[in-house]
Amino acid sequence: MIKTIAKKEFTELLRDGRFCWTALIVFALLLVSLGLGWKNYTTVKREKDAAQVDSRKTWENQGERNPHSAAHFGVYAFRPKMPLSLIDSGLDNFSGSSIWVEAHYQNPARNRPIEDATALQRFGELTAAGILQLLLPLLIIFLTFDAFAGERTSGTLRQILSLGVPRLQLVFGKTLGVLAALLLLLIPSIVIGISALALASSNDVLLSSLPRFALMCVGYLLYFIAFIGIALTVSAIAVTPRTSLVILLTFWIASCLLIPRFANDLATNSIKTPTGSEFWAAVNKDMKDGIDGHDSANKRTKELEEKVLAQYGVTKKEDLPINFTGISLQAGEEHGNEIFDKHYSNLKTQHLSQEYFQGFFGVISPFLPVRGFSMAMAGTDLKHQQNFNDSVEEYRRNLQKMLNNNFADNSTSKDGMSYKVGKAFWEKTPDFEYVSLNTSSAFGSRIFDFLLLIFWSFGTLAVSVFAAHKMRAN
Repeated sequence: MIKTIAKKEFTELLRDGRFCWTALIVFALLLVSLGLGWKNYTTVKREKDAAQVDSRKTWENQGERNPHSAAHFGVYAFRPKMPLSLIDSGLDNFSGSSIWVEAHYQNPARNRPIEDATALQRFGELTAAGILQLLLPLLIIFLTFDAFAGERTSGTLRQILSLGVPRLQLVFGKTLGVLAALLLLLIPSIVIGISALALASSNDVLLSSLPRFALMCVGYLLYFIAFIGIALTVSAIAVTPRTSLVILLTFWIASCLLIPRFANDLATNSIKTPTGSEFWAAVNKDMKDGIDGHDSANKRTKELEEKVLAQYGVTKKEDLPINFTGISLQAGEEHGNEIFDKHYSNLKTQHLSQEYFQGFFGVISPFLPVRGFSMAMAGTDLKHQQNFNDSVEEYRRNLQKMLNNNFADNSTSKDGMSYKVGKAFWEKTPDFEYVSLNTSSAFGSRIFDFLLLIFWSFGTLAVSVFAAHKMRAN
């Protein structure tokens, strides 16, 4: 019986001009968005790869220089473009794309694409994720708002129920019918998406991205089922199709437009983060006075000097077999690392707390969990940005340690800053290579969103079954 009902719903939708035209428009928008995403991904990836190569060449060809001078000469680390960003660009336009790696400072990511965007681009970007998250639910609403209310008004619902059709089977049949119609739109889009991914990536990258893509598809499927369940519930309890449509459009506006903005504003106002000037003022204060406020830079240097002199059994720095300046610079780096860990850790916690705060609003809006889950699978969410920042900082610390140790071990305090190294040494220093979060880590970071999507899909279907049992036949 469920199969028969699903076939009936599917056939009626195909004959309905509303579905044909709206599905065609949505498919065209998906096609255009995937094309724009593919073009943006390939262009940005090519530019970033070339910039990373140029930065490395500049580093290797900087000429003879003191290692610590080279540390200030610095090098850029660019965040690679994730393949699935062609579907969901997420926070890519709003987060920094490169970090300047230098001595003494853990610089934040800079060069946000939104800074160079036009007014139209700032208003919004056409992405496949945006269409799936906003327009597909709207299409589902227009297809199902009269699923029960329309049949009640026309009198066919009483006839169907009089035949002894179980209401549970009626709900599931209509759900499967609508899903089958949507798959006519989504399956070609999935094929095109995989093709775009294959054209933009190597075989290894494609294979590593497919599990993420599959999980992303599952997340969107749960999201669409949730809206089908909501639409069937409202249609079952609404007196007329017009009332059903008004209620569903109101829910769509609230869920997809108003609640996300309200949750964001409430999160940022409830969990304050320091301004740029406040953050760096606190960092510089700790650099000068120490984390505890009683360990000044001069005091730390004096204690280090006494320790090193005693270690080598000499009374003057000039008699050391190593360069004390290099040791002092590395000690300063390690002290700075503790300070950066303190302040950046606090900032990271605040940003994640804001995100978790917003996530709880997913209980009243399915849009929020699907947005977060989609970004995580695409590798364009906050967690991936923080992972990039941490990877660059780990690279920076290893590079600074290598430079300072070379300075300390291969010269003496008598040499001062006159010690220099050349291209052979620069070529031995490691190049920055970013490894993104694996699929399980990305999924684990958004398990709450995924559970919310399951809650919404199965919960709304259960409610729609309950509403169907309580609905009037006329």
